[in-house]
Amino acid sequence: MCTASLAFLASCATTGGSIANPPDSGKTLFLGKILTMDDGMTVAEAVSVDERGHILKVGTEQDVREGLGAGAKVVQLEAGQVLMPGFIDPHLHLLPTLLQSVLESHNLAPCLPGPYRIPTATSCESRADVLSTLASIKLSPQAPKDEFVLGMNLDPSRQVFDPLQCGITAKEAAAAGNFMDNPKFYIERCVSKDRPVLILDQSGHLAYVNQRAIDVVCAGQTACPPSTVKAGGGEWAPNNTAPFTGLLKETSGYAPFMAAMQKSLPLAQLQTHPQELLAAYEKEIKPGIQAMRDAGLTTIADGGLVGMSQLNAVKFLAEQEHFPLRVTGVVTYDSAKAEGIQPTGPACDPRQDANCKLPKWLGAGGLKLWVDGSTQGCTAKLAAPYSYSTKGHCSDAGEGRADFENMQAIVTAMSAQWMTKAWRVQLHANGNDANQWAIDAFALLQQKAQNEHPVLFIHNTVGQEQLSKNLGDLIKGNYVAPNGQKAPAVKAHVTHLIGHVAYWGHAFRGMLGEAAANNLDPVGFDRDQGIPFSFHSDSMVTPPRPLWFVEQAVTRRTWAYPSLEERGTLGLEKHAATVEEALRAITIEPARQHELDGWVGSIEQGKVADFVVLGDNPLDYGPKKKDPTQIHKIPVVETYLSGQPTSKNP
Repeated sequence: MCTASLAFLASCATTGGSIANPPDSGKTLFLGKILTMDDGMTVAEAVSVDERGHILKVGTEQDVREGLGAGAKVVQLEAGQVLMPGFIDPHLHLLPTLLQSVLESHNLAPCLPGPYRIPTATSCESRADVLSTLASIKLSPQAPKDEFVLGMNLDPSRQVFDPLQCGITAKEAAAAGNFMDNPKFYIERCVSKDRPVLILDQSGHLAYVNQRAIDVVCAGQTACPPSTVKAGGGEWAPNNTAPFTGLLKETSGYAPFMAAMQKSLPLAQLQTHPQELLAAYEKEIKPGIQAMRDAGLTTIADGGLVGMSQLNAVKFLAEQEHFPLRVTGVVTYDSAKAEGIQPTGPACDPRQDANCKLPKWLGAGGLKLWVDGSTQGCTAKLAAPYSYSTKGHCSDAGEGRADFENMQAIVTAMSAQWMTKAWRVQLHANGNDANQWAIDAFALLQQKAQNEHPVLFIHNTVGQEQLSKNLGDLIKGNYVAPNGQKAPAVKAHVTHLIGHVAYWGHAFRGMLGEAAANNLDPVGFDRDQGIPFSFHSDSMVTPPRPLWFVEQAVTRRTWAYPSLEERGTLGLEKHAATVEEALRAITIEPARQHELDGWVGSIEQGKVADFVVLGDNPLDYGPKKKDPTQIHKIPVVETYLSGQPTSKNP
């Protein structure tokens, strides 16, 4: 275990000098409007918390004050403020999120729409088109010729493709085709031909390389690509004239390039020595942690930790004394198999041990696998009536692709771990066909052994009414599996990347057609079928800002790139969430999905006092109320873990 301390975690907020211990001096009384987010959506006036951070009482001020000693600390909310359970992001990738700032000019993400614009050191306006973005990468003249150039967050689905840049002539562009047809040509002209270059797509499911990078990886190999690429569901894409175009699909497709990097590169260290990386870049990652705290988050789920090294790195970070978040881990199913990883929970449970102060590391009790790829990356697995448009960004993608040969292969991959009945299982599925495969796989697995843990459909992006009915039937125990037998009820939930609507919605109109675009993240179908849903960031894919999720789910506004002029809404009439639904989707629902609801997610007696204080009441926004397009502006005043304010150090 790395023993280096992180300087930004070494200080905390003070609460005043000590005095002689009057009665209940360790307790805290919170007074004001309290949105409990319990099943009755109770609005309370007061909540009391003991010295261990356990909630003692919730109710009227008179009732909660009764019997409370004079020494209790009082936190009085200001007029207009509300206290809520701390926000939960049920699916993101913590280590890559924190390392975005380490890459400086190599962070290639396009601008966010105006309401959500985040100031950065490099102006995002310079990243409006693909080739200018690539050309913005600054190469160090002192770097060795064999050291990889690494960029991340390129997004050709939103960044315009203008081939006549980087000195490329019209004749050369005509021969090369679109960027997705021949990325290695454009990388060599805009970045480097001599040094190996790896560019990661913002979706996390694609990457782009030049020929020099391919040569480095293939040197000394008897077969290239390595067998691990296909085995993991990946591909090095060919075209009619070249065996490798430089387009890499899925993590297993670009994993050999990550492995080939020099260990000095940040993302290479992420794979090999993540704890040392955290210590080495403490200054750079501090703003990322601060941003999550400032967004009101108190709990996050890291949704795809690869093996013990990454699991231990995140655990190490969470256990630092003043780290302001709780973290639960989800381990990739194959690395759990390979390393014999078993499910874990927190070191102690306040429900069982009255002396327990809930740890910030909540353990890793979930398994993750990928059924398909990225919708915007043209690798989501679709089925009729949907397919990728023959025009534009995904012109040759057809119905996309899956990471498994068929549905039965998912059952085979998961059977041994499912039979233990010990894990929560989480399947990444974007396309409607991928989600149907997942439903059938869970139905067959549940027939083998009834797993009482929740299962989670991550993204569930391309909605279809019959698909949601099937999922609802699976939850109710009415679904007939492919073998003709009904499956026992499965505790299935979905979590939507609602940023698909806000940031990619207009692009999806062209990629998938109007009908499919309107059914993105189908909250209305969830509501009709009684499917519990939450919202997440999938960060780095979108920023982890829960109040943004609420606004995006309620308004379903979308923007067109590169001008970012608003382009209306998608499926507003059917799929808009109410503010209440959206608030539950960032509090109690994600807590239930990760089996954390016994501790967090709502403000109820016996739970843990993880709170967020907002400068305005989000329930006051919506139709015939305050303008819901302003929800993202609601200030986050403070967050609390176990009843203690998280520090706001500079």
